[in-house]
Amino acid sequence: MNTKFMDFLKKDYVKSGIICFTIAFLSFIYFVVKGEGFFVLTNDFNDQQIPFTIGLHNALLDSGITGFSWDIDLGTSTMDGFSFYELGSPFFWISMLFPANAFPYIVAWLFMLKFSFAGVFSCLYLRRFVNDSKWAVIGSVLYAFSGYSLVNLLFYHFHDAICFFPLLLIGLERYKEKKDYKFFVFTIFLNCFINYFFFVGEVVFLVIYYLCRFASKDIKTMLLDSVKCVGCGILGVGMAAFVFIPNIIFISGNPRTGEFSGIISMLTTDVQNYLYILKTLLIPGETLTEISAVKSQSFASHGFYLPMVGLGLVFAYIISRKKDWLSKILIYCLVASFIPLLSDLFYMYSAAQMRWWYMLTLMAALATVKMFEEPDVKAIGAGSVIYLALIVVLAVVANHLDMIYNPKRFYILVAVAIFGALLTYLYAALLKDGYRVVFTSLIVFSVVLMTATIHIYRTCAWMDYKDYKMRFEAAVQTELPSSQYRLNDTMNLTSMVAHVAGFSNQSSTDTNSIRDFEDLFDYYAQVTAIPKNDIPGLAELLAGKYFYAFDPNAGVLIKELPTSYKTMYLMERGACPIGFAADSYITEDELRKLDVTQRAIALLDSVVVDKADTTDELYTQVTADLPEKKAEDIDFETSVSDYVVEHTYGSVLGFEKDGHGMKCVTAYDKDTYVYFSVPYDTGWTATVDGEKTDIIVSGGMMLIKVPAGNHNVEFSYITPGLKLGTIVSVLCWMLFLVFTFYIRNGRISK
Repeated sequence: MNTKFMDFLKKDYVKSGIICFTIAFLSFIYFVVKGEGFFVLTNDFNDQQIPFTIGLHNALLDSGITGFSWDIDLGTSTMDGFSFYELGSPFFWISMLFPANAFPYIVAWLFMLKFSFAGVFSCLYLRRFVNDSKWAVIGSVLYAFSGYSLVNLLFYHFHDAICFFPLLLIGLERYKEKKDYKFFVFTIFLNCFINYFFFVGEVVFLVIYYLCRFASKDIKTMLLDSVKCVGCGILGVGMAAFVFIPNIIFISGNPRTGEFSGIISMLTTDVQNYLYILKTLLIPGETLTEISAVKSQSFASHGFYLPMVGLGLVFAYIISRKKDWLSKILIYCLVASFIPLLSDLFYMYSAAQMRWWYMLTLMAALATVKMFEEPDVKAIGAGSVIYLALIVVLAVVANHLDMIYNPKRFYILVAVAIFGALLTYLYAALLKDGYRVVFTSLIVFSVVLMTATIHIYRTCAWMDYKDYKMRFEAAVQTELPSSQYRLNDTMNLTSMVAHVAGFSNQSSTDTNSIRDFEDLFDYYAQVTAIPKNDIPGLAELLAGKYFYAFDPNAGVLIKELPTSYKTMYLMERGACPIGFAADSYITEDELRKLDVTQRAIALLDSVVVDKADTTDELYTQVTADLPEKKAEDIDFETSVSDYVVEHTYGSVLGFEKDGHGMKCVTAYDKDTYVYFSVPYDTGWTATVDGEKTDIIVSGGMMLIKVPAGNHNVEFSYITPGLKLGTIVSVLCWMLFLVFTFYIRNGRISK
């Protein structure tokens, strides 16, 4: 038994996993200990990655993947809101073994696992192309700890794509070698399920990879082979359709998807972007929140630098093997990086920037280890000179254009890149057997660069570690007295950790109708929601009754929340309930005649109804039943608090909500329209006493008509496209299993 275990440990991919875990452990452990187990970084990691993982955990326990999460901004489909982040991540499902609010205490260890598996899977790919698998181990470290991985520590979920992408290439390679359809199909399914967004970029890269590596002059054979590959792709995506189809439906209406801006305009970019791309290719990556040169801040995920070796051996490989398939891929990717038309193609011209570069780093790692294993001294010398010359050009130009904002850090990074390039030339060109020294130096570089990146991220945090942990501890204790109101706090952390409806303000994937509502106030941002407390009456309209304070006299005290640092207080103030009666309407055109600061008060006075948002029949019905208000008719003499009192009296009764929807009782003395400050999408179904009723879209929110008397109203939610996606997935899985069985039993020729 011991012998078998020792033999297992000697396997190259196991070594890679252990080495990468060790490097990550050495980099993280100081910060884990310093935080007493509670690990944070800054910005998006703190504001999205930690709370979103907790929010998804809670949402799944509430209603599974079919339901509605009240924790994301004003409310969003669980599937649509979280799929881009972690719904498909195997590491998320490991975190489900722990309590939801334990995540900040385990996230560093899960990060270590991600780096470990990135090493394992990249090694399995790289060893196919080297004679001695020890070089695949080196390549796996280069890939796992590239500049792309380090700068994107901020985006925890990106590392799932980094981990599993090599499996997709292995799947294609096995298909070409052994006609192993089933493994290829499964890797397509796996990557599509893990993250649909990154999968799109991987498919584009896979096409480039196939054309460069397997293109044939035999057009007929190649076309037939391509059809088989496409068939495998369709089957694999079909197996993941229960996630893929709902998300494609969702993002098709998301304004963040972006659009193609024209061939000519996308052939070039400006000097600053050229220089920034060059910088991120040549020298160690920096934190996205605080950059030393060219740009002071950028969240576009630009990062590439292979620890110690940089680009020197990549240039050497291209020089020595110009017609090689790998050289073609490297040349295409490097050129594409500077041409938006080619670069943005990876993610269908969405706001993706260089988020495909992890694929380039794997190819660069392969070229590097092949040059280490089979050195061409002349080419290595030429490649090193080109690389060093470009670094010098970068430094001179950045200095000349006055684009160096932190000279000390910038020149340290330049020095590190130059030192690494010289070491690499020494090891690759001059040492006959330099594996051990390459291995040792690479580990040192990786640990130092990753530790430094974590340190800088933590030191440029917008919120102090103690303040963040204090709010986390307060949120853990928070329970709202009434489910018909929201927590008036803009941090994702508080609403998702407390698992309550809130005003969380930072998400790339909140429901599209929230953007429609925000557009009523001439507000648009790709990630951050409209500040609800900056416009008079808006927080009150949206049920923002509860809030945190450090002063117990700041409002009506609900509960003391002692933390490790200070006592916080849960307070309340006046706000409209989530569902209340409406007695007049205003058109969107009339609403927009008012100043932005007056529009929320106008919505407290009258619900907005626009012909473009509903059917002609419903629009005619509403406008016939309710009196119309013009912009000049809105009573601005009535205070916000008076509107709150009025709508509190007009509130629905017995309001309850969960991940499946909401329900209440109405008891009006006449037929009444009821406004619910809940974002609409086609997944909602409303019933009155069990009979389906029409939902009228009111500026992105929902309006229904209820008859006089006592009635039970219920809103049910099922993610749009989920039923279709599930049917497709079941059929494709059946086809896959039957296909696999027949191949295994020799009934289908490979």
